[in-house]
Amino acid sequence: MLRIVLVSSPLTLEERYGNFSGAGNTEPTYALACLGAVAEREKMEVRVIDAAAQCLTVDQTVAEITDFMPHIVGISSTTSGIVASAELAKRIKTMNDKAITIIGGCHVTALPEETLSEFSHFDMAVIGEGEVTFAEILRAADETGVAPVSIAGTAVKVNDRVVVNHRRPFLNNLDELPLPAWKLFRGFPGDFYPSPARMNRFPCASVVLTRGCPNQCQFCDRSVFGNEVRSHSPAYAVNLIKDLATHYGVREILIEDDTFIIARKWVTEFCERLIAAKIDVTWSCLGRADRVTPELLGLMRKAGCWHISYGIESGDQRILDAMQKGEDLSRMEDAVRWTRDAGIKSKGFFMIGFPGETWESLRLTKELALKLPLDDISVMQLTPFPGTALYQSASEYGAFDKDWRKMNTLSTVFVPHGFTREDMEKARSEILRSFYFRPSILGRKFIYVISNPRLFGHMFKGFMALLKVVRR
Repeated sequence: MLRIVLVSSPLTLEERYGNFSGAGNTEPTYALACLGAVAEREKMEVRVIDAAAQCLTVDQTVAEITDFMPHIVGISSTTSGIVASAELAKRIKTMNDKAITIIGGCHVTALPEETLSEFSHFDMAVIGEGEVTFAEILRAADETGVAPVSIAGTAVKVNDRVVVNHRRPFLNNLDELPLPAWKLFRGFPGDFYPSPARMNRFPCASVVLTRGCPNQCQFCDRSVFGNEVRSHSPAYAVNLIKDLATHYGVREILIEDDTFIIARKWVTEFCERLIAAKIDVTWSCLGRADRVTPELLGLMRKAGCWHISYGIESGDQRILDAMQKGEDLSRMEDAVRWTRDAGIKSKGFFMIGFPGETWESLRLTKELALKLPLDDISVMQLTPFPGTALYQSASEYGAFDKDWRKMNTLSTVFVPHGFTREDMEKARSEILRSFYFRPSILGRKFIYVISNPRLFGHMFKGFMALLKVVRR
C-alpha cells in the first residue's frame, strides 16, 4: 500500500496576509479534502498536513512528512506559496530521494513549464482539475514505483526537459466524486477559522459546489476549472452539507464558489432542498450582482444565508468595462440594496491599481464604498496573477514586480503609470479608514460582538489588523 501525504504550502499567516494577519483565514484547504478522498478510494494510506491553515513552518512540515515516510507527496500551491512549496520539495528529496513529489494548483496550471524548470525538486505537476488525474498517477505509481510520464493532465521532466501532456477534459458529472475526506484534517473542525467578517456561528467549514466561470474579467485566472460552469447536483450539495453537520458538528458553511449564484434555477432547488432537510446550519457565499433578484435573495435568506460577498472592484464604470467585468454599477447598487432588504449582510470586494487608474477613479471607488449599504469591505491591490490576461500585458501599463512570493493581493506588485507604490498603499488605507471609522459601522460592529460574545476574540484580532493597515 502506497503512503501518500497531501500538503499545502508552508506559509505563516504573516507571510500570507502581512499586516492583515490578524484577520487571516485558517480554513482547511478544500483541494486537500477532495484529493484525500480520492486517495482513500484508491485504497491508499493517506495523511493530510494543511501547513497553510495550521501556520506550519517548512521545518515543522518536513518533520511531519518524514515521520510518515511517504512514497508520494502531493503539494497544493498558490502563486504566493510556490517558492515555499519548492523549498519543501527540496527538503523532502534530501530526506528521501525516492519519494515522488507532485505539485498542483493554480500557479503550476498557469505556468507548468516555467515552474518545473525553475524548481528542480518537483518531479511532476498536475494541470487543471486534479481528482481523476491524481487517481491515475496513484495507480501507475503503485504498479511501477516511479512517477508516470504520459498521463493526461500532467507535466513531467524527461531528460532535463519539461513535457506538458495533453490537458484532461473537465469532469462533467461532479457527483462522481466522493465526499471530501474531512476526517483527514487534524483538529477539524474546531481548530480552523475563517476571517472574522464571515464568522456567524462556530464551528465552520468551507466548500466548493460549482466549478468554472463564463465571465471574462482580465484580472481572473480561469485556467484550473475553465470557462464552462459545472455544478454538483443540488441533492449532492445538500448531502455534503448534511455530512458536515451530522458527523462533524459544523454549524456554519462558507460556500467559496466564484459562480455560486450563476444559475438561478440551481440555487433555487438547492435552497428548497436545504430548507426541506432542516439542517441546523447557516451559510455565506460569493455573489454576482447581475444574477440576484429580490425573490431569490428572500429564498436564500429563508434557507439560512446570512452573508453575501460581491465583487464590485471599482467605482469607475470605465475601469470595469476595460477589465471586461461585464457588470453595471447601477445594478451593483440594486443588488446590495436588495440584499440588505432581504435581511442578508453584504461585503464588497474592491481593488485599486488597475491599468488606467486615475485619482478620479480612486475617488469614485471610495465614494461608492461609502454610498452602498455594505456591512464590510476588503480593498486589495490589483495583482496580475499567472494565467490572467493581465499577466502578459501589465508591464505596458505600469511597473510590474513579478516576484511570485508577493502575489497575494495585499502586497503592491503592480503600480500603474502616474502613481507610486506609496500612493497605492495610502489610497487603500484611506478607503478602509473612511469606511470602517464611521459611527454607523462601528455601532453595528459593537452590537454584533455584544450579541455574539464567542466571536469577540476573532473580531478584536480583525480590528487590530485593520488599525495596522490604516496607520500605515
